[in-house]
Amino acid sequence: MPPYDFKPPDRIEELYAATAGNNFSSINTPTSGAREAAGPGPVPGTEALQLYSLATPNGWKVGLLLEELAEIDAATAPYDAHVINIGSGDQFSAEFVRANPNSKIPALVDREGPGGEEITVFESGSILLYLAEKYGHFLPLGAREKQECYNWLFWQMAGQGPMTG
Repeated sequence: MPPYDFKPPDRIEELYAATAGNNFSSINTPTSGAREAAGPGPVPGTEALQLYSLATPNGWKVGLLLEELAEIDAATAPYDAHVINIGSGDQFSAEFVRANPNSKIPALVDREGPGGEEITVFESGSILLYLAEKYGHFLPLGAREKQECYNWLFWQMAGQGPMTG
């Protein structure tokens, strides 16, 4: 028996209702997607990589990796950063939903993706893997070492990250 009295909710709606009163309870819903037909959204910059994020733990992960890549070589992974204010609902604009259909930050658009075609990448762990593979840094080449890196990345995404916010 765990040392706490937590009973998981029977329905997802109950889980969201239990968060009432927190800073984001009014915007975190079991649905995603655009809440408007059109409106203000991400403004594309000039670089191939367009990062749409906010200074949250998941948003920081991608920004830190992009800055680490720039430390290796200033010409590596230049990007434009766009603030998506999740407090005002920017993540539900039709324009942002084109970058991430799940309406969550961070999201990355790579105008020079595989085959030279634009690709959208969302979820911080997915973006980290995409950038590490694209630029050939921060991901071991050996199968065993790469798998160990994946183990810790996914542990952080599903274990440590949610536990510590």
